[in-house]
Amino acid sequence: MASTIRPRLFITQQMPSQFIHALERVFELDYQDTPTPLSPEQILFRIRAHPPDAILFTSKIKIDKELLSVVGDKLKMLATFSVGYDHIDVKECQKRGIPIGYTPGVLTDATADLAMALLLATARRITQAVRANGEWGTSCDVMWMCGKPLTNATVGIVGLGLIGLAIARRLQPFSIQRALYSGTREKYFDSNADKTFFKYVPFTELLGESDFVIIACELNEHTKNMFNKNAFEQMKNDAILINIARGGIIDQDALYDALTNGFIGAAGLDVTVPEPLPKEHRLLTLENCTIFPHIGSADVSARHQMAQICVDNLFNFFSGKPMVHQLKLGDA
Repeated sequence: MASTIRPRLFITQQMPSQFIHALERVFELDYQDTPTPLSPEQILFRIRAHPPDAILFTSKIKIDKELLSVVGDKLKMLATFSVGYDHIDVKECQKRGIPIGYTPGVLTDATADLAMALLLATARRITQAVRANGEWGTSCDVMWMCGKPLTNATVGIVGLGLIGLAIARRLQPFSIQRALYSGTREKYFDSNADKTFFKYVPFTELLGESDFVIIACELNEHTKNMFNKNAFEQMKNDAILINIARGGIIDQDALYDALTNGFIGAAGLDVTVPEPLPKEHRLLTLENCTIFPHIGSADVSARHQMAQICVDNLFNFFSGKPMVHQLKLGDA
């Protein structure tokens, strides 16, 4: 560092100690080693009292115009512990000349694994079955607790990027019949087997043909609430919807109506709006809606890789080097 004054870094979340120790050698840290989350009011109070040069935060923290105005001109860089960036007012950051480091490319396997767990838990009614312990054996219905099979199913994937493709690869050993996908463009595949297995279709065709629909696309102005009343009415009435992307892609009121009125069979969500859902939220009352607490990246290796990228982004920026992963203007 050229200056003897160490830059001030505000860390909004608890992190493994080895990364904190690495950061405290370079930065003056504003860090509270507790799993209790800071409220928006507490965050604003902290940055008012001690304006940071950089903030290290997760997707649960909203970086909006108000926060950026409070921290003022001292803020030089943001480091988000996430792949997505819909929690950041990117345009306002660009206006203020504040670069953003993020952590792409490390969550593919962890999120794809979680998607499979969520899909199987929803399709085979795992959470309902666990709750039925104590009642097990009392039903004489031969169809009790039966779920929906993957064998010979048609699976539709909305957004066949790295994660969507990784999910599809994991589905193949389950003997699904075919994978439909929709998105901004058709993908190129080298092998004839892939050309047969994957089919690029319009969104409406995917909805109508799929037994399982998996959301793996970005949240943006085009995908926000794309799963609405009209979309659910086009799906099979026993279709299962899985969302491991962002909660805002689904109109949750329309989803509740679709699940209660039989437009679709079930839903499995790792993401919601808000996060977490209030305990009294009506989606949590439905037996045919399985909700995970946004654990798509909750893999020890993936989280450590994310933390290391954040550390490297911070070190590089404050030593005058390019960040490992910086959000480009064209990405936003």
